[in-house]
Order: sequence, then structure tokens, then C-alpha cells
Amino acid sequence: MIIENSPFEDYPIEFKEINPSDFHSEAENGINSFNIENNGSKAIIETNAEGYINDAFQEAINLDRKNTVVVNAAVGQGKSTAIINTLKKYYEKMRNGEDKYLMIVASPFVSLVKQYVNEIEKAGIPANEIYNYNKLGRDRENYRTRCVQVVTVNTLLGNPGEDGFKNSDVKRKYLNELVSDAKRYEKKVIFIYDEVHDSYHNFKSEFIYNLWKWREVIHKNFILSATYNEASKVVIKYLAELTENRLLLIESKRKRREKQSELFLHFSNSYRFTSHMDELQDLIEDLLNRERNIDILSYSKSLAKDILNPKEKLGKLLIDRFGELNDCTSQLIMNNRNENEEPKNQFDNNKCNVGTNFKTGVSIKKSNHSYIIILPPRFTRDFFRNKFGIFSGGINSVIQALARQRRPGEIHLILAKPDKFNFESLPFSNWTQDQMLFFARIYKYVQYSKEPPNGLVKYFKINRQNELIKDFYQNELLENVKNEINFISEKNRSNLPKLQYPTYDEFLLEKGEDYLANNYQFFGEDISSYITYAALTNQFSNCKLSFIGNKITLYFRKETILEDLSKFYRDYVDEYYSRHFTNFNFFYLDLRTRIFKDFGLRYLHFVNSANGTEEKWKPLRSYQIKWFEIGLILFASKVYFLSKEVGDGYSRSEYFLDSINASNNFNLDELEDNDTNRPIINRIKLYRNLSYFRNLISSKIQPYTNRNEDYLFLPQNYFAGFFSEDDISKFREIESLLESDKLLDNNVFEFKRRLSKNTELKRIKAFYKILLEDFVEYEDDTSKINFAGARRIVLKVKSSKFKLHLSKSINLVEPAEYVNEEQIPII
Repeated sequence: MIIENSPFEDYPIEFKEINPSDFHSEAENGINSFNIENNGSKAIIETNAEGYINDAFQEAINLDRKNTVVVNAAVGQGKSTAIINTLKKYYEKMRNGEDKYLMIVASPFVSLVKQYVNEIEKAGIPANEIYNYNKLGRDRENYRTRCVQVVTVNTLLGNPGEDGFKNSDVKRKYLNELVSDAKRYEKKVIFIYDEVHDSYHNFKSEFIYNLWKWREVIHKNFILSATYNEASKVVIKYLAELTENRLLLIESKRKRREKQSELFLHFSNSYRFTSHMDELQDLIEDLLNRERNIDILSYSKSLAKDILNPKEKLGKLLIDRFGELNDCTSQLIMNNRNENEEPKNQFDNNKCNVGTNFKTGVSIKKSNHSYIIILPPRFTRDFFRNKFGIFSGGINSVIQALARQRRPGEIHLILAKPDKFNFESLPFSNWTQDQMLFFARIYKYVQYSKEPPNGLVKYFKINRQNELIKDFYQNELLENVKNEINFISEKNRSNLPKLQYPTYDEFLLEKGEDYLANNYQFFGEDISSYITYAALTNQFSNCKLSFIGNKITLYFRKETILEDLSKFYRDYVDEYYSRHFTNFNFFYLDLRTRIFKDFGLRYLHFVNSANGTEEKWKPLRSYQIKWFEIGLILFASKVYFLSKEVGDGYSRSEYFLDSINASNNFNLDELEDNDTNRPIINRIKLYRNLSYFRNLISSKIQPYTNRNEDYLFLPQNYFAGFFSEDDISKFREIESLLESDKLLDNNVFEFKRRLSKNTELKRIKAFYKILLEDFVEYEDDTSKINFAGARRIVLKVKSSKFKLHLSKSINLVEPAEYVNEEQIPII
């Protein structure tokens, strides 16, 4: 679906604001703990004609003032460039003898350190004045003489990683010597924390003490991000305390780039995402045919490795086009790297990059570029805690990932279908009628067909996140132990271990973001719902929705129907899916609803032409192709009952016997006669009437004996008087109930078509033939005898027994729990 003329063309971009009110914690004397500069208001700055903030940013700051500067600017507005230009100004002041400075740039990731070093050098600060901390222990460069130090945040705070107990001795010595020299030579220390949303987890109280070593020499903190989170506010408080609680809040106006990339959303029904999935292979083949430059960011390291595999299809295709691929998967094990090992697997603008480590900080500056982002599939949600890989942090990680492409190009997202939306939660009061209709129409087109287990997705304003987290902390956690906290606080516990309940800020820093991402669909639990909302409402500054791909096509052949259905089930359905259903009919109807609603289906059809027999793929419609419908029933039986083998086919006779058996074993009194249950009640009545005729035919079997022959028989053809008026009345009821069973009503089992005669007598005769075919076993040869007052042709019945109930598993009569087959269009 191509998206044109969106009514959200100029809709405001919503973003996380950092406001003075976030720091209104009152001190005991009633004075605000934080001094908000700019007269207590945040400074709003504009971008220049090229869309960058540098000029306005330089005017807003005072290099000589000791404070903490918080920069909240959109992705792509040049925050990093502005701060590097600021470093250049400090360097020039130092060269002019005005002051001595030590500038420490703290990156959230090892993979970005080298990039910062290169960018700072390009800005005009000599290479011999810049130190890359990754060289610690690997060379003998004297870092103590360098005025710019580029480190990671976890190194600066002394965070040893998940599996360590303390920072390495080499890093400790490095930092302690920098502190000592700054004090000795009276240097003013400038800290830059870029992309702070990705490093907030380092700012635990046990590590904050390491920053206080700088308390005598710190001059200024610069904190930068385009996607702040609630935990970032706690970080800001910690850092502002080191600059005498002085805060300058700078916010840029959110504007869309004049030249945006095209955004393509490829919604997939696949339960798991693999390198073999049709959507990914078709997309890459298309991009290669169009000679596009390609980079692929994957939510999962294992998936990225599969794509890189030169022995697999995608790896071969990409290598044939680009040569050696650049593996950008993280090499860290348990958040640690060997001390003397140089970082590898860095993003390279001159190569085709596939991996996980360029979600943030990297600038992709390629022309003719197509950027593929593979988001978490539905399978990753089937855990107590989401398993979203590099996108586990929620919606900020998506915004950052999209922003990597700096030049106009194509951005292709492969993502799971979003859960159904609670449209009443949307800010409709600010929307026009066109906007409401546009959003609802397209969202319904792509949404996942099943009801979400956690309810419909609700829209929340991003700036309500603190309210949601605080409500959980106060009313769910704190309230549960409030009495015990009060009791402990009044108890004399001298010489006992410290016992103090975590404060809200501590909880926010430790668990607040994870709480949002794991408990609110819109903020990360269902990433696809946020992406769909944001794309439809034009929330991304660097890209605009251009195309939606919703249904992929599945192909089926008569000769391989069970194998084709097995492949569909393996690729697109949860392996535990069948366990969720209380009866076979519930499972079967849900499965067929899913396959017909979520996929485009085609079947192989043979057409005779002047050139002989030709193969054509035709659309496969619901209840129209007999071999497909029967194959689906057999496959559903195999999966639901864990059968290793199923029969070669499933006849109308077997279906009738199964359905008669099920209807006779069901208590109709259990069902209330209402609009919902009436189709089920009618179907049960249909097969009870058919059971009546089965028994009737049995009772009509008669013996024939003469000198040469002795056999049981039934007339080959119906004749007037064979059925009573009551029997004919029941036949009429069967005709009226046919629509309750779509397999009969749509001629899958060739029942309704056989009864399509222009007189009732002809229809009864056809019905009689069906009864003989499905309920009687007889010899191939016939006889002509005197019977019922006439000379008639009769069938020799093999046995007075009817065909036995052949299947004890297929039951399409018992009520399913909620499936509405009317959802499936019969075209």
C-alpha cells in the first residue's frame, strides 16, 4: 500500500521534554534545591536554515559559568557537532592563555569512542591533544599531556560491568592521575555526556562517588540527548549537584527535515524472524536488483550472524554485490573486553554493515542508501520479560535507530504486526475527521488478528511517563509495605545492617525504564504499535511513511498440500499454538481464520491452451478449493492431536459420520438460543437430521431370496412413496440448515451443488443418491427385481452394517469459543 496525502503532514512531533518542574524538589528551608538559569525557564532555540542548532546553542551558553547544561535537541540537528565546536572554543581559550582545561568526552559505547576522536580532530583540535582511552595498556602514549580525553561512561564512573567487582587497575590509575593533575595544575574540567539515554544505568549511587573525586576541579557538565527518558532526570540531578546545583536547560524546536527519507513498513506474520523469511529475502533481492547500498541493523546478534553467513542465501547475495561484509555485532562478553584488545566490529561507511551495534551515535552518510532495521518478532514477547535484544529499552531505541541515516534514502522496517488499538485513547480532541479515519483505517489493515492478552493498546503522552512510573511505585510497591517502613523507621536498630526502602529516584534509575518497556504496550511492550502510530502520525523527523507491506503470499500445490501447510505452520505460527485451544473445532477455525485473513493465498492451476497445458497461480479463496480445505482439516488434525501420520484424504462420508457422532453426543440444552449460538444449534440439528436418514436407510434394507441368490438390497433410485411425508419434512429442514455448515454450503463436499435441482422431487432423488454413497456399502453389480409394485433396479448391500466411524478426532460441530468465520471474506 502506497501512502500519499497523509492528513498528518504538519502534525506536531511529540518528544520527551526536560522542564524546570522536573527539578522542583524542595529543600528543608523551602528554597528550591536546583537553580534553574535563564530566569527559571528552559531556553528554546531555533535551528538555522540548514536545520542545525550550533549557532543558537553557542549564543545560549556561557563558557565561563560553572553549571550543568542539558541539551534536548532532535536527532539530526547537530548536537554532537555543536558540542565539538564548544570543545574547540575551550581549546582556543587555552591556547590563548586564558585558562587551563581538561575536556572529558564520555560515550555510552566503546564502539563510538574512535568516532568521537576522529570528529574532534576534524574540528581542529590536534591529534596529539586527544587521547583515546582504548589505548590504555596497549601503547606508551602519555595521556597526562592531552587536553581532550575520550572515554566511556562506565569507565568514567568505575563501573566494572555485570561480571566484575571493581574497575581495572589500569583504568583506576588513569582516572586518578587525571584528577591529580587537574588539581595540581589548576585545570578546569569539562565533562560531556552524549546520548545519556543510553548510559543512565551507570549512574548508580555506588559509582557516583567516583565523580566526586572531581569536585574541586569540575567546571561544567554538558548532557546531550534527543530521546531523554525519565531515568535521565535522576542523572541530571546527580551531575548538577557537582556544579553547585546550577542547571541550564536548552531545548530545540522539533522540525522535520526538508528532505526526508522514505519509510517502508514491512509487517510480517512470522512468529520468528530468520534469514530465510520471505519478507527479508524478497526485500534484499529487490534492493540488490536496484543497485542500492545496504546496511542491516538487527535486533538479534544470532540473526545478524545468520545473515552474514557466506554459506547461506543472503550472505552469498550480499557478498557477491559488496564483497567482504562488515560484521557489526558486539564482541563484548558479559559487558567486558580483554584489557589490551582494540575494539573491533566498528561501523564503516565504506562497507555493507550487518549487525547490532550501530543503533545510536553512528551517522550513515551514503548516497543511494537503503537502511534495513529488523525489529523483534512476536516470539520475543512470550516471556515474563521482553527479549527484544537491542530494542529492549523501548521506543527511544527505535527513534535513535531510525535517525542513523543522515542523508535522504530508504528506511525499511521489518516488524511484527501491532496489537489492536484502543482508538478511544487517542487524542481525538486535537484530530480532524480525516485524521481519525486515516489512522483507524490503516491501523486496522495491519493489526494482528487475535485479541491482545493484555488488552488493547492504549495511547499515552510521552510526558506522562513519570506519572505512570510514580503511580506504580507509590500505590503498588510502597503502599504494600508502608506500615513496615514506618515501623522500622521508629525502631532502634543500632549495630544492625542498614535497612532503608529505595527512594523513588533510586527505583526510577534502577527499574523505571524497564517497567515502562515491559508493562505498557505503547512504550515498548509492543514496539510495533508505537512504530505504527508514530509512522501514521508523522512523528519521525528524518523519515516519512511511504509504503506499507502487510500480506505476503503463500503458495499451495495439490500434490504437496500437507507439506506446504507444514511449512506455513513452522514459519508463521507459535510452536505451542495448538495448546491454547479447548477443542479441535476452536483450533481449526482459528487456524483457517489466520491463514485466510493474514496472508495472500495462491494455488497452482493447470490451463489447457494452444501450447499445451500451462501452469498458472490463481488466487485461493475461502471455501472454494476442495483439496485445500480437506488438506487443512487433515493438517489441523495432525497438529492438534500430535498425529505422526494422516490419511490420504477425507471423504464426505467420513465427514458426515464424524459430524453425526459429534452432534449426537452434544447436549443442546447447554446452549442458549441466541444470535451467537444459532449457527451452532442449526449445525447440530442438521447432522441429527442426517443421522435420522442414516438410520432410516438402514431400516429400509431388505432381504431378497430365490433359488439362485440370497442378498440384502436397496433400490438404486428413489421413487415416490419411499420416504414418508415426515421424512420429506425433515429433508426440507436439512435444506434450510445447509448454510450453517460452510463446507456443505460452499460445495467443498459437493453437497449443495448436488441438490441444486429445479423441483423438489429431483432434489430428493439427488439426496437419496448421496445417502447411498455415504452410508451404504454395496456390490458393483446390480439386479432387477419386483419390488414395491414395480420392476426396479436394486443395489446388493454387502452388509447390514454401515460404514464404521472412521475418525475419532475431527469434530467440526462442537462449539468453538470465539472464532467468527464471517471475518473471512468469501470472494
